[in-house]
Amino acid sequence: MKKRLSLLLAGAMLAGLLAGCGGNTGNVQGNVQGNAGGSGEEAKTIVIAGQSDLVTLDPGNMYEPYGNMVSYAAYDMLYRVKSGTMGTPEPSVATSYEVDDTGTIYTFHLRDDVVFASGNPLTANDVVWSVNRVLNMPESNAYTNIKIVDHVEAPDEYTVVFTLTQPDASFLVKLTSNAYCILDSEVVKEHGGSDSGGDTAKEWLDTTSAGSGPYIIESWTPKEQLVLKKNPNYWGEASNIDTIIFQEMTSVDAQITALKNGDADIILGLNSETAKQLDGVENVTVTTGETAMMTFLVMSRDASLSPEMSNPLVQEAVRKALDYEGYLTLGGTGCMVPLNFVQDGFSGGLQRDLTTDGQDLEEARALMAEAGYADGFEVTLTCANNNSEGLEWTTIAQKVAQDLAEINITVNIETLETTLVYEQMRNATMPFYIMFWSPDYYDINNQIDAFLPGTGTNGTAYGNRAKWERTAENEALWTLGDQVKTETDETQRAALSEELQQLYAEDNPFAFLLQHPKTFAFRSDRLEDVTYNDLCKIELCELVAK
Repeated sequence: MKKRLSLLLAGAMLAGLLAGCGGNTGNVQGNVQGNAGGSGEEAKTIVIAGQSDLVTLDPGNMYEPYGNMVSYAAYDMLYRVKSGTMGTPEPSVATSYEVDDTGTIYTFHLRDDVVFASGNPLTANDVVWSVNRVLNMPESNAYTNIKIVDHVEAPDEYTVVFTLTQPDASFLVKLTSNAYCILDSEVVKEHGGSDSGGDTAKEWLDTTSAGSGPYIIESWTPKEQLVLKKNPNYWGEASNIDTIIFQEMTSVDAQITALKNGDADIILGLNSETAKQLDGVENVTVTTGETAMMTFLVMSRDASLSPEMSNPLVQEAVRKALDYEGYLTLGGTGCMVPLNFVQDGFSGGLQRDLTTDGQDLEEARALMAEAGYADGFEVTLTCANNNSEGLEWTTIAQKVAQDLAEINITVNIETLETTLVYEQMRNATMPFYIMFWSPDYYDINNQIDAFLPGTGTNGTAYGNRAKWERTAENEALWTLGDQVKTETDETQRAALSEELQQLYAEDNPFAFLLQHPKTFAFRSDRLEDVTYNDLCKIELCELVAK
């Protein structure tokens, strides 16, 4: 009990010392390590400093890029992303599967040695209950990734059968997303969980976890700190790390200082330029890897928010007015400009050809005149106090304002807390804003279900957020999209994807600015090599302390 209290007190000290993100960090890591020891082997605590976008810790409601970092540590799925890959699925709780000739019935066979943190055995009934819970929460963003399931059943204790609404070439990959996390149904039901609608367990799941992963959620103070503790009942190989603390720290300079001083073991907010501050620093390793993280502008089609910005001609003018070369400079080495919603690394992903389809102010001004706004207008551009792999959104906003001034659009920048921007985004109340996107699972189907037109319960994430309705005029996007989603020949799938992106480029309410690489750093005197996985960011369950 003394050891546990010492760690909690150390965590509280860390929160106090690092709160505000720009002040004196102190020797917090030393305090944590020193207080954690007690008798016997010293308890090991790892501190990660960065800026997450966590809104909830409930895997059935998560839809944020950093959500899977937590869900992968606290929960298991049937399949998970293979360590060190960009989305390759491998068995986790499942041992094998079969799919029928129609491509719609998947049968999974489960391990019989998995237990939850509570000590309850994980069975097929927990899988069925967890899937049905999300299927009956259509208001959840995670529902987008699970609505392909028509029904799921458990013929015996360790067999699960999924029946899909249609063939889905991405289903195994889709299973790696947080929507398919397996919850301890008996425990969650005691706290308001339901698999038939009316679930009220989210508030409880925001404070703890009910999974079978290597860690348990000890506490979460939004915008400040997340604490994970080692699961004593973990069925797999136990970690040698007792506590992982994720400390919210918006300032990259503060992150760098914390790493240099030994107050943080991993920092996440770097880009190629800021990483240079760590050149030659003893016991610090800087690592760069590929990601599917992209930053883009959303221009709502809701005329009640802005009759000018909602005009498709104006939206095309914005795309033509943007200085893409300038955004590449801001983003740093390794960035690229996607043509639109399909990133490099996905089937048929296309980049914008800046020699033929870059900034064109003459055409942009002509489009503004055609729309009836040659003299321009004013609009509010909302951005969060957040960053895309080290590139501050406020910096992007200033560049957008500079670019659009060239076509007489006066941009008034509004900066808000990330959680408030997310709330307004989901309520579709902003006419113009900056957002980033990282896939929930690594397949183009995720992009299709997020970025094609469609509103309402059966719409898409950004169809709803941009009020981009599915109509007869844009139905061809879905004709191609559905072909991509079911095509199993990768060459043909890539060709269909390219055709879809070219058609999409003709009319959409977005401007895709950058696809970013990931640059992070860690203390090599405290950790073995750190593995980055773009789905779950730092692979917490792979960390090994020295």
